Formats: sequence, C-alpha cells, structure tokens
Amino acid sequence: MTKIKKPLLSALSIVLFFIIALASNPSKKTFKNSSSWIPKDFNPNKTILLVEKFAISGRAEQNMEDYMNQKYPYKFEFVDIQTIKNKEGKYADTKLYRYALVISSHTSTMTKAQGAVTSGGLTTTGFDFNFYDRDLNKSYPPTRRPSSYASTTFKPVINTIVKHFE
Repeated sequence: MTKIKKPLLSALSIVLFFIIALASNPSKKTFKNSSSWIPKDFNPNKTILLVEKFAISGRAEQNMEDYMNQKYPYKFEFVDIQTIKNKEGKYADTKLYRYALVISSHTSTMTKAQGAVTSGGLTTTGFDFNFYDRDLNKSYPPTRRPSSYASTTFKPVINTIVKHFE
C-alpha cells in the first residue's frame, strides 16, 4: 500500500504545483479594483496611451513591450518619463496623448521589531502603476497591487484595462 501512496502523493504534488503556478501567472490575472484607478473618462479608442519605459532593465522593458504588442488592442507608445511630463514636439497634443501609464514604486522597511531578521531592517521595493492625465497634470491612484518586479504587476494591469473596455 505504501508503494501506491508515494506515486499518488507525487502526482498530487505535481498537480497542486501546476494549479498554483497557473493561478499566480501574471499573464492571466486581472485586478478587481479597476474602477478605483482607471480614469472614468479614459477611452483607449480615442487616445494613444503613453507607457513609461522601464529604466532599470532592458530585458524587463522588452518583456513589457512584447506583452503590450500581444495583448493591448489599442494604440500606445513607450516613452521615458521626461517625454510624458514634457508637452512639446510629437507628444504636445494632450488630447491625442492625454493619458500615460507610469511606474510608481513603493519602498518599505520592516524593522527588527516587526520581524525583520537583519539589524537595520529589511527594505523592499514594490512596483506599481498609475494613470497620469497629461492634460490636467493629474496623477490617479496606483492599482495598489505592487510586486517586486515591474513586469509582474504590468501584465495584470494591461489585462485589467483590456477587460474593462471589452
């Protein structure tokens, strides 16, 4: 009987691993709080979304651009934050290029009293995204679903926007 239990237990462990992996796959996730961070008057059919380039890793940026090309059916352009803030040249038309999706990072430090094992505390950075209205110079709230990797947060953000406008 123990010979049967071990293969069955191994098979169940593998199935459980794949269920967890699929459930946590950022390419499949959406956020249920879209009404709290997608601007009410944002319409991807009428504007070209500017997306802030991810300056830390070229690989992460390429991953995000590839994802947009595959999943986002509307017009968009990746640009640096200075271009988003500067309303000159190609992007001067704040009606056509009204909204930008920008990276917002949150750094938090857990002290030893809160359970950090290091003497100075444990510092973590979470990457999140929020809309920025270039016409009104207004930042909207972030998704409040940050992760350690910008691309891990980015994929559900894009999925949520697409689903919101289906």
